[in-house]
Amino acid sequence: MKKLFLLFLFQLSSLLVFSQASGNCDYKLQGTILDIETKEALPFVVVSIKGTKHYTLTDNEGKFQLTGLCEVTNCLEITCNGYCNTTCDATCSVQKEHKNNSVIYLKPDVVALNEVTVTDVEEKTGTVSIAQDVVDRQSLALNPTQTLASAITNIDGVSFTSAGNNVQLPVIHGLYGNRVLVLNNGLKHGFQNWGSDHAPEIDITSANSVTVIKGASGVRYGPEALGGAIVIDANPLNFNRPLHIGAGTGYQTNGKGYNFNTEINEGFDNLSYHVGGSYSRIGDRHAPDYSLTNTGKEEKSFNAGLKYKFGNFDVKGYYSFIDQNLALLRASVAETGDSFIKAINSDVPLIVRPFSYDINEPNQLTQHHLLKGEVNWWISDDEKLTFRVGRQINKRKEFDVRRNADLPIIDLDLTTSDYQLEWNHKNWLQLDGIIGAQLFTQDNNNNPGTNTTAFIPNYNTTRVSGFIIESFQRNQNTFEVGIRADYENNNVRGRDIYQNVFRDEYSYVNVTSSLGYIRQINDNTTFRTNLGTAWRTPNVEELYSFGQHGFKITYGMLRYGFDENGSINTDEVKPLAESNVKPEKGYKWINELKHQSGDNTYTVTAYSHYIQNYVFERPFGVLGTIRGPMPGFIFDQANAVFIGSDFTWQRQWSNSLTGTFGISYLWSQNSEDNEPLINQPPITTHYELNCNLKPFWIVESSHLSLRPSFTFKQFQAPRTVPPEGIIDGTVEITPTSEIFDFKDAPEGYFLFDISYGFKIKDFTANIAVHNVFNTRYRNYLNSMRYFADEMGRNFLFSINYNFNAK
Repeated sequence: MKKLFLLFLFQLSSLLVFSQASGNCDYKLQGTILDIETKEALPFVVVSIKGTKHYTLTDNEGKFQLTGLCEVTNCLEITCNGYCNTTCDATCSVQKEHKNNSVIYLKPDVVALNEVTVTDVEEKTGTVSIAQDVVDRQSLALNPTQTLASAITNIDGVSFTSAGNNVQLPVIHGLYGNRVLVLNNGLKHGFQNWGSDHAPEIDITSANSVTVIKGASGVRYGPEALGGAIVIDANPLNFNRPLHIGAGTGYQTNGKGYNFNTEINEGFDNLSYHVGGSYSRIGDRHAPDYSLTNTGKEEKSFNAGLKYKFGNFDVKGYYSFIDQNLALLRASVAETGDSFIKAINSDVPLIVRPFSYDINEPNQLTQHHLLKGEVNWWISDDEKLTFRVGRQINKRKEFDVRRNADLPIIDLDLTTSDYQLEWNHKNWLQLDGIIGAQLFTQDNNNNPGTNTTAFIPNYNTTRVSGFIIESFQRNQNTFEVGIRADYENNNVRGRDIYQNVFRDEYSYVNVTSSLGYIRQINDNTTFRTNLGTAWRTPNVEELYSFGQHGFKITYGMLRYGFDENGSINTDEVKPLAESNVKPEKGYKWINELKHQSGDNTYTVTAYSHYIQNYVFERPFGVLGTIRGPMPGFIFDQANAVFIGSDFTWQRQWSNSLTGTFGISYLWSQNSEDNEPLINQPPITTHYELNCNLKPFWIVESSHLSLRPSFTFKQFQAPRTVPPEGIIDGTVEITPTSEIFDFKDAPEGYFLFDISYGFKIKDFTANIAVHNVFNTRYRNYLNSMRYFADEMGRNFLFSINYNFNAK
């Protein structure tokens, strides 16, 4: 008989233990049960309270919920086929009332242990009243070469904007760029986060989970998080964990890509470590009808962590490195104005060559180093003081199709330093929360040798911050309040069109706040609401960009003006204090109602977001360059409104079959001129059917997933003005003209994906087909839609081996 061994003690802040007056039985306990070796969810596990008639079954995601409990302290009894043939007795107590993200790990083949060992899972304090979703390690492993943005795009309300297949930025409720803060292993990811041409350098294989917070979460994570935050957790470095060795490889047909990844981790009584690395290479992708020339990528990464415990202290060290060479579609670079007109009007790219692994211009070379140290002083079981320090170095070179193609057109070094001090506490004056302070600095410098005027100037940013977030629980109600104060100083140095040096310095003091409320209406219904404010200084591209970047000419708000005839003037740089440019200020109200009725779970999220001085990039005309006329873009500001909703319906059709339907809608508008904004996500809808299949032959478990989806045409797109109409003077564009685009929004499209995975002993494998019907389509949020279709059908094969010492 196999006995149960539970390894990690779970926290209870989202266990939702709601206390009532003495004598009432209104406590609630919920959590997730996973296999410790594979981290796979364990469905149909019977979880009961010892000595009572309370019991439940875990769902396909391993989640369970017990309601109507009369005691805070309970003992769990768990019956799980394949792990125990009879009821396994859990002799430890669950006593803490306000923990979060409870996870119970089951380990088979343990003979002599009858007890439950429970450890705390790190919580996301300060965001409990904001809607959030988690993508676990198992889901991330299905496609190890995907980008961070692609990995979270199945979440309702989340999409991505891109410049091809390799450069993809997450979009949350219509906002992207540095309005969405990426938190990598506790640190704000320091990269060239400006424009839609730079994606965060994140290795998905090194992530233990990715949490998407869909609300103004600037109080907890920083003032720039107007749209939300993406929290990437690395290996947790748990103690008392047996040696684990994992290795995986995969192949995809579209681009003939292959990848390898490996990891080793182990935890002792007072020491744990983790080492991992990966390599991937993909050649030219192909659309259904032609090859997408120069769309390959090569990526190498390494990561390692160490944790040591002595007394009430534990010390962590972590290092990660990623090296990328990302190709951009060759046909996106037009040699002349006429070739741009032909490219944008052609159904097939003007440059189509045979398949190749070669990466030529235009392309991006990036390297990112992250080094973090962390000390935790556990004052008590429910209270700790954390000091965290991080240093990041980001190196970026961009190459363009030009005479001196061997010289980068952009060559930047960005150094980011981050110092954080946090006090996590519980039951302090009946409050649970976190108080913290932060010093954040960035130093960004252009390296000489590009033979061009720098696209952005050198700059230094220093930000000093302090914040406090507290929550109070009373019966079925939880209240959460947060406030953050930031002082930010920016120092800029660059050259104007005549190569004269210009300098500017500006500072801001601002306050970010959050007010949240959670109501447990009954055992099956939860309502949460949050009103958050956030602010953001326009980034360096929005202020100072100058010249060619990719297929277009772009000018920041301080680098252009208009003469009395409405012609654009770019020969001077305005000081910020003498301009009309102001920081963005956002006010977001987001509400979520979750209701469970029998086998159905419904989740409705509704939000409204008003942003003062919203910065956006828009086409302005076709501007003359040494190459000839090229599409010209400028940055502008206006007050904007975003109103939207996400709806999810999950149905447990049977013990092995689960279906999930989702739809997301967003309406946005420039409220000053009553016109639509450009580059906003259209309506999307999908249905995902997951089936857990019975064991057969040597296959211990397997699952099948079907996912049809439909993306509508963006009916809120601005008017279309083709470039030839601007060049020949048919259409006149002035500074007060209505927003326009060079090409119509593409038609809606239907996609169908299928995936099958199985497990045989220590091996797991997965076979997936994306775009099964080889649909020809273009994505409105992909700037390459001007020139080419999206990828066609893609078969993905992966196999993983996981060894765990007994």
